[in-house]
Amino acid sequence: MMSTFMDYMISPYPIRVIDPKVGPSMLKLKTIRIGRVGHLPGRTLFRSDAVFGHWAVVYIAQGAGTYCENGGKVQQVQGGSMFFFRPDASYTFGPLPGGSWDEYYIDFSGTRTEEWKAAGLLQGGAVLQGYPPEEWLPTFKSVLELMDSGSAADADRAALLLENMLVARAYAAKDSGSARQEDLLARVRSDLASCVYGELEPQHIAAKHHISMSTLRRQIRGSSGYPLHEYIHRLKMAEAKHLLLNTSLQVKEIAGLLHYADPFYFSRLFKTYMGVSPQVCRSRDR
Repeated sequence: MMSTFMDYMISPYPIRVIDPKVGPSMLKLKTIRIGRVGHLPGRTLFRSDAVFGHWAVVYIAQGAGTYCENGGKVQQVQGGSMFFFRPDASYTFGPLPGGSWDEYYIDFSGTRTEEWKAAGLLQGGAVLQGYPPEEWLPTFKSVLELMDSGSAADADRAALLLENMLVARAYAAKDSGSARQEDLLARVRSDLASCVYGELEPQHIAAKHHISMSTLRRQIRGSSGYPLHEYIHRLKMAEAKHLLLNTSLQVKEIAGLLHYADPFYFSRLFKTYMGVSPQVCRSRDR
């Protein structure tokens, strides 16, 4: 059974704080050691300019509050949030005035933290959102239970659980970022398709999606292999081919629809991208 005690300065409910019960010499894993771990249900305590000697990862299962590192930007914390404390940095954090949050934390140290930092597993200074309790809370609870056992083997297992969780978090963040990027790219491409008939200019598309023109150009080139202006020309030439083969519109009319004022310039572009002139393209299908 995990020990609990009351500390009304922290919470009106029983809290659990577990210090390491085995010495470092007893551990098989020498490069990482879990220190103090805890569960603070209904935490009301707000701390200002707190400094910690080791790394720690904090998970907020419920509630809301704020987090600020080294006097920087105050960030919002809500249920399903995770954040880190770095050694010797200063933190102002805690639940909103008159409110509370449900907090789990794991303190850890060792030379392996340098490898974790280099691999992007540790992310100080930022509140990380989108970690639902049903997926992430079991690991924190398991680490508390293992550290409470007093077994060196369980302490090593707790360290491995922590590492597995940090690896999973890093990959989940990467996958989420990739998904958001793909979604943005799909929306940008959809809007660029509307440029075929001149309904929306690229600079307006960039502004609509809150990205710069250089970012828009980089995304299109990275996904299609073509510069932005060529990508739009190719969209227009594909539409021109469709109109040539499926309507009786004259080449001049098609050029005008696609916002090419000079039909001779339009014809040269069509031949450049399609390999044949508009007239030959149409005659080959007859």
